[in-house]
Amino acid sequence: MVTPSSSSDRFEPAVEAWLSGLGLVRDAVRQELVHRQLAAYLSDQGSFQILDAGCGQGTQAIALARLGHNVVGLDLSDTLLNAAWEAVAAEPSAVQERMSFVIGDLLTLGEEHARRYDIACCHGVAMYLPSLTDCVNALAGTVRPGGLISLLTRNRASIAMRAGMRRRWTEALDGFDARTYENRVGIEAVRADEPGEVQDALRAAGADVVAWFGVRLFTDHWEREHPGDDFAELLAAEEEAGRRDPYRSLAALTHTIARLR
Repeated sequence: MVTPSSSSDRFEPAVEAWLSGLGLVRDAVRQELVHRQLAAYLSDQGSFQILDAGCGQGTQAIALARLGHNVVGLDLSDTLLNAAWEAVAAEPSAVQERMSFVIGDLLTLGEEHARRYDIACCHGVAMYLPSLTDCVNALAGTVRPGGLISLLTRNRASIAMRAGMRRRWTEALDGFDARTYENRVGIEAVRADEPGEVQDALRAAGADVVAWFGVRLFTDHWEREHPGDDFAELLAAEEEAGRRDPYRSLAALTHTIARLR
């Protein structure tokens, strides 16, 4: 999660609400599936240089460093970066040495980040930025030719889907034609994009889509549930739904992986 400089005041009040949801089923499903989906496309030949733009509390960055990659986590929230550093402090020294965190805005990165990375991740950030195209272009500018972009976006179809699953029928009816919504941490006018729109933006930026997945179909409407004894089975069902049609098209989030030409 990242707070762009143009909307930092808008997001900062939601940081504590975001942190309070870590470890709940919705967060656990998202974090584990995104990691599995990306890891499947990382070769085991050497260590990659990875940018995690909008790294938040560092969950994905740490998971990638555990695989042996060098990761730079970028975010504009001091609170979230402090949480990331605290999490890293509990890791073995070999993992700690492969990680760094910096304050920064994806949309205004300097030349020191240009074509520097083998992989650029942007998970759960694009929906807060003014433009999907600007987000994708900024990511593409940080990746070397042949490198990967891993982009997690909010799925437009999920606006009506989640409202209906929560038995909020007026919201569901409105959601069929909505492009924005109010999210769980209280931020209004959060943008949702269709999977095809994300793929088109990546192609326009010079990246070929190699895979796309749905993330969190069955549990997006859950409130404050913690993982239970059946979490492994739940995760298996979510993972299967995320790679099959038509289920992935209805999931809360869309995870798209593309390779820069």
